[in-house]
Amino acid sequence: MNNSQKRLSKFGGLVKWSLLRHRFYIPVFVVVQIILSFAVIYGFLFITNSTNQAEKSYLCTGAMAINVIAVTCVLAPQIVSEAKQNGVYEYQKTLPVSRVEILLSDLLIWGLLCLPGILSSILISKFGFGLDVSIGINSILSVLLIIFSLLLVGFAIAYILPTNVVPLVTQLIMIGGLMFSPIIYAADRLPSWTITLYKYFPFVPASQIIRSSIFRLEYVDSKNFSTLIVWACFGFFVSLITLSRRK
Repeated sequence: MNNSQKRLSKFGGLVKWSLLRHRFYIPVFVVVQIILSFAVIYGFLFITNSTNQAEKSYLCTGAMAINVIAVTCVLAPQIVSEAKQNGVYEYQKTLPVSRVEILLSDLLIWGLLCLPGILSSILISKFGFGLDVSIGINSILSVLLIIFSLLLVGFAIAYILPTNVVPLVTQLIMIGGLMFSPIIYAADRLPSWTITLYKYFPFVPASQIIRSSIFRLEYVDSKNFSTLIVWACFGFFVSLITLSRRK
């Protein structure tokens, strides 16, 4: 067995171990995402009394974005932070695997956990509201960029913040995404300064890319993608540096 095969075998073992570690969470997360899709779309439909197709489209695309945010920047940081507190990552550091492989294994597991929410939102949008869905290479790559960018942001939150602070920050992100950002409603309902502010955070650009790449509802320029890439790089290096730090 050559070095590449050995590294691949070790990485596969690390992924399998991570799957076993999360085996009790996985079915719960799947159910929560499906419920969240229905709750965001139909719940806010009743609350806002949306009648036109444009408002309904924001609820459908927003549900997908909120689902991804919930997994990547709420659930993942809390679980990773708990694992950090319990010494899981200190144990992983003793294994014959690199810090990058530890990070990549978690990215793979949590990336897969985002799929049920995305699929349920697409199905509701397509069959419940008649929105046109476009699935192609560009849309798949865009969704992968969104997932991994937000996951790396979530991991950075988990690694650099104390365990008791992580839930507060993640809940703030969730509340901000649901209530105070143009994700489930149009940006013209907010003051102009908030729209400018949100451009520098990854959440609103992610939702706009979803509307553009999957539903073809609006045009986005390269700045949205650049914002996600910058945050992904930031999250990756912060997470890697923290993982490499010795006590």
